[in-house]
Amino acid sequence: MWLRVVDRPGAREFAVLSAVEAFSRAVIAGVIPLEAHALLVEARTISLVYAGVGLVAFATSFMVPLVLLAVRRKWIFSVGTLCMVVAPLLMLLSEALSFVTALQVRSLAVVCVNIALNLYILDYIRRKDFVASEPLRLAFLGISWFIGPALGIFLYSRFGLLPVCLLSACFALFALGYFWYLRIVENPTVAPARQTPPMPWNNIRRYLSQPRLRLAWIIPFGRSTFWTTFFVYPPLYIVQQGGGEVIVAVMLSSGQGLLFFAPFFGRLGVRHGIRRIIIAAGALSGLTAIGAGLLQPSPLVTAGLFVFAALGATALDALGNIPFLRAVRHYERSEMTSVFRTYIEASQLLPAAAYAAVLTVAPLPAVFVVLGLVLLVSAWYARYLPKAL
Repeated sequence: MWLRVVDRPGAREFAVLSAVEAFSRAVIAGVIPLEAHALLVEARTISLVYAGVGLVAFATSFMVPLVLLAVRRKWIFSVGTLCMVVAPLLMLLSEALSFVTALQVRSLAVVCVNIALNLYILDYIRRKDFVASEPLRLAFLGISWFIGPALGIFLYSRFGLLPVCLLSACFALFALGYFWYLRIVENPTVAPARQTPPMPWNNIRRYLSQPRLRLAWIIPFGRSTFWTTFFVYPPLYIVQQGGGEVIVAVMLSSGQGLLFFAPFFGRLGVRHGIRRIIIAAGALSGLTAIGAGLLQPSPLVTAGLFVFAALGATALDALGNIPFLRAVRHYERSEMTSVFRTYIEASQLLPAAAYAAVLTVAPLPAVFVVLGLVLLVSAWYARYLPKAL
């Protein structure tokens, strides 16, 4: 299944490729907040670090399209996966500076891989198939994100950082090898791009001039903010309140394991339309996060609340990108895609900066309230989606 020759590109091939590279990130994702707590200690310091990492990644996302003018996408993808090899090896040094550097390299890897892979998907998945292909890809990603965090924390608690980092690096190399295996057999799934690489800074004004595209950015920004927060601040709170690493592992894997329900939400979207589901999912996650922040419950209850909130985020994962895919014009989809996907870096930069400011005057649970407000605002704006969606 993993290394078979594919007759033609399709949703399943992209799903497998996405799942392989995602496992490299997933297996170390649960360990990162534990190492951050050990090396950086204060939640405000961690927020400032994440804000700086997000700022560099945001700037890099605008540089990659320029590089694509001279370099083929296969090299961008390859550099990204190699960065996934370097990042965990840097973490093995167990120093604050090397840890921050590892976070930055990891963030740059996500930028490179995400841009290259998304442009391939836009080239080879038909527009009418997005409602089915995106939930399928998320279901495959769910395998990686369900197993990865719990496995990583288990290895970390039993054997230390070394096996986690080595496993992450090995899966990054496996993803690179699988990618190049497809290239060797001239697999069109990863064939050279047919379109001109996008230049985002020349298209921001064009993007912002279209109300439906502006709205399509806000919705996934709220969802991505949830996930970037989910992997850092609930684990920090649980550890600070005396909860064990097992609770963190179960929470992360259970929350990500809900991605298996992505095809179910996709079918609901086909049957009932995505507008109502997006509004309800955003409200569910937002209210639950606010409840966790105001109640400041025990570590176990906090974990349960965030797993419940992750159900709404999963629905947004399955359907949140479809407003953009439906709204973007076919002749400018490459250009608009590079502007649209900046929500990923923005969700790392802007919330981290806001959290750092909040943590100067309030305890850690205040972060959950801010997260909930972001999700509620996203759900509010979703009311303006066309009713036909």
